[in-house]
Formats: sequence, C-alpha cells, structure tokens
Amino acid sequence: MFKGKAVIIDPETGSFVATFTETCQHKSARAAVVLEKPITLSGTERLAVYSTIKDQEIIAITAKDDGTVVVHEFSGESSLGCLPDKTDITLTRSPGGPLGTLLIVLGKGTIHGEHHG
Repeated sequence: MFKGKAVIIDPETGSFVATFTETCQHKSARAAVVLEKPITLSGTERLAVYSTIKDQEIIAITAKDDGTVVVHEFSGESSLGCLPDKTDITLTRSPGGPLGTLLIVLGKGTIHGEHHG
C-alpha cells in the first residue's frame, strides 16, 4: 500500500490552500482534497486536481444542478491511478461550461509518500 500527501500552496501568496492525500491499494487509488477555507461553487464552476504526469484531472467537483455548493473537501477515485512519490499536482478552479478550459491555479504541491507494508 502507498499513501501520498501533498501540501498545496498558493504560488502567488505562499499561503496554505489545501491538503491532498491519496491511498493506493491493488492498482486503485482514492484521492482527497481538504481545503483550508471553503470555496463556493455555482452554476457550472468546478474545482479539480491535475498532475504533471498527464494533463488530465485526477479528481474534480462541480456545483450540483446549476445551483450553489460550499466545498470544504472533495474526493474520488483517481483517474490516473496511483500517483508516484514526487509527482507535482495543481489545484484549479474553472468556470466550466463553454469556458471549461479556462483554469485558475489556486495552488500547487508535490506528493510525498509514506510507505506502509
């Protein structure tokens, strides 16, 4: 089993934004983000975590049914499986919809492994 953790820091202010954790077992990986301060999403807005391994979301959360949701944390099955030690990740916010490719970087971090039997 591999457990990884990354502290996500705002690259502009140097302030703590969130903690990313992953737990990998038998080729499946569960990833979670716990935010320092809640973020409100509305409409088609989304939060997502990307890795530098592939330009692809690892996990994401969106507002429900074009409503509003206050996000304290989000988690899910990692789309890339287990991310190795020293992988760089980025927490982004996007308006979604037609502007879904517009990514605002909220923070960056590097996964550090804690190996367990």
